[in-house]
Amino acid sequence: MSNQIAALDNQLLNIEDVAKMTTLGKSTIRLWVAEEKFPKPVQLGLSKRVWRLKDVNEYIESKLA
Repeated sequence: MSNQIAALDNQLLNIEDVAKMTTLGKSTIRLWVAEEKFPKPVQLGLSKRVWRLKDVNEYIESKLA
């Protein structure tokens, strides 16, 4: 069971997925990343950035607390 949870935590999301989860606009996400108000993405290539599901969920939980 813990392997399944770890796999979900490490699931990668593109910016469209992150925007849907948080209801933030893509430009807001980019701005807040630059201002260190939002989790930083993982760089997969020169132009591909993704977020770990765990990081986005932790951000959402911190805002609900």
